[in-house]
Order: sequence, then C-alpha cells, then structure tokens
Amino acid sequence: MATGAPDPGGRRLGAVQAPPPAPLAKQGAALRRCLVLGPLRLHLDFASPALAAIFGDALAVQQTDADPPVADVQDWQLTVAAGTPAPAQVPAGAGGEMRLLADADTYALWMGRHAPVLHMVDRRRRQALYWVADPAAVPAWERSRPFLPILQAMLDETPWIAVHGAAIACRAGAGHRAVLLAGAGHAGKTSLSLAGLATGWRFAGDDFVLLRTDDRPAVAPLYATARLRDDMLAQFAALLPARREISEEQGERRHELSLAGRGSIGGAPLGALLLLERRGAAAPLLAPVTRSALLQGLAATTAVATPGHAAARTGKLLRLLGGTGPARRFDPGPDFPAALSALRALLA
Repeated sequence: MATGAPDPGGRRLGAVQAPPPAPLAKQGAALRRCLVLGPLRLHLDFASPALAAIFGDALAVQQTDADPPVADVQDWQLTVAAGTPAPAQVPAGAGGEMRLLADADTYALWMGRHAPVLHMVDRRRRQALYWVADPAAVPAWERSRPFLPILQAMLDETPWIAVHGAAIACRAGAGHRAVLLAGAGHAGKTSLSLAGLATGWRFAGDDFVLLRTDDRPAVAPLYATARLRDDMLAQFAALLPARREISEEQGERRHELSLAGRGSIGGAPLGALLLLERRGAAAPLLAPVTRSALLQGLAATTAVATPGHAAARTGKLLRLLGGTGPARRFDPGPDFPAALSALRALLA
C-alpha cells in the first residue's frame, strides 16, 4: 500500500495497522461476526467482549427483496480495537482537531475533539480498523451508529452510498417497494418511519440507510437502531423497553433504541424518493420540488457525517436523481395513518 499523503494538519498517515485477527479466535466465536450490508459482506473482529457488547447489535441483520447477486458482494474485514498501543496515526495527546486523508487507496479519519476515534480503510486489501482510545468515552450517538465513515469508504467502489434519510417499505405486487424520505432534522423522518414499523411496514432506518444508485435503485438497512426525541415518547411508548441509553446532542435529549429482533427490518427496490417537509398541511400533500432541494436534503448531513470524496459521492446521487422521475416533497400532515396510506398508494 502506498504511504500516506500529508493530511490537512501536516502529519503523514500511513497504512492501516490493524491488530492481527488470530488472537481473537482464542477469546471465542462471539467476538467474530459476519453480516451483509447492501453489497458488503462484513467480517467483524472485536478485540474484547466489551467492544462486542457496545457495538455488536447496532448493525442491521439484512432482510431484503434487493439482495445483491453473489458476484456483486465484496468481502471486507473490520477490526474493532481499543486502548494501547495506539495506532501510529493517532496524534500525540489523542485530541485536537479532526484530521482526514482520503485518496484512491486509503481513507483515514481521526475524529479529534469530537470523539477519541480513528477510522482507517485499506481499499487494496479490503481491510479496515476502528480504534477508540477509551470505549467508555464513545458518545452515545456513535455507539448507535458505529463505523459510519468506514462503511461509507467501503461503499465508494460500489453503486451504493450511505445517506442521511429514513426508509420504509410495504408490499406492492409480488414483493416490497420502498420509499426514501430525505429531509433536515425535525422533519419527521423518525416518527413517520417508526409509525410504519408499528403498522407492519419494513423499517430500513430512521437516520442513515443504504441506497443503491445505479439502474436498479434500492434501499437496504444499515443500523438496527432509532433515535427518539423527548417530545416523541408519548407517541411511541411501546418502544421504551427497547431503549439502550439516553444521549445529549446540541442540548437535545435522544432516546437511543435498539430494534434488533423487533418487527421487520429490511430493504427493497426503491419506489419513491421524497423530500419530507412539514408545512402545516391538514392532510398528506405531494408537491413538486427542485432537484437541487432534494439533493441538498440527501447530501448535506451525509457529507458532514462521512467527510471525504464529496464529488464522487454527490455524483452517485445526481445519477440517481436523473432517473427517478419528477422531484417531489411530501408533507405528511398531522395523522400517521393517513400519511402511511398516501405513501402506500404512491408505491402501489
């Protein structure tokens, strides 16, 4: 692998230096897991039972009508490690500002003061390392949405991308079709997608989902989690037993839910792509919107959460938007059943 180029802070970032997997086998098979996420067959090696307990149930177990052919699946190894010795790419003092290297062969992201986490990807070897200085210091949002920059980098050489949005699917004909809801925070993505889950829809995610952007557009789940704000608790009291913990983000409390084993978590061919916007409609309303607004709804938070390769990733979304018909926004109105009925009619 080529040596690293200077990062924005002037240091050089070298090759992925993941701990060898052999010692993990001595600690039991529970520390090794394999799961399919869209086009990725991910082989996870956890360096300790504590790390497996923190992150192991956050990723989705894929159930989908859009499974990729075996030839399209890429095998990747991801080692999850913590503590000492720290990888050479961790800056002295393990703090400071975020540092990023993103080239054709290497992706390396040090989160700096945001979290004591290093993400590294070696594309040639299809190996990756997630290292954290202290597992107890990982923010709750990171425990519910782990490895996101790594998974995005793994997807760069495929037609898929991880996007900020919610997705649910219902039966349409012989299979299922999905709707992807883009939109800013507080647009209602979580509430509408969880309302769908509660009434028999397949739930593929409320925050980040996998999106296939070629001539076979589809969505697939990435995480088996959801995040409820305090003001949504009364509407979804039945999900409170699924609460993992409570997080704080920009002064707002979120209830981190684990949905593993709850309801139908799956993906399907993409039937509709909508910009979710609440504008006070008395009933569900579909209306035209510009493609640039829909692109902004998909790309803005995606780029912040998974920095690097912005032009190529935006290109994937532009290709998708060019082949999905007219751009539309959706105001769900005040009533969940009516909103879901309108989406079901759209997907029929």
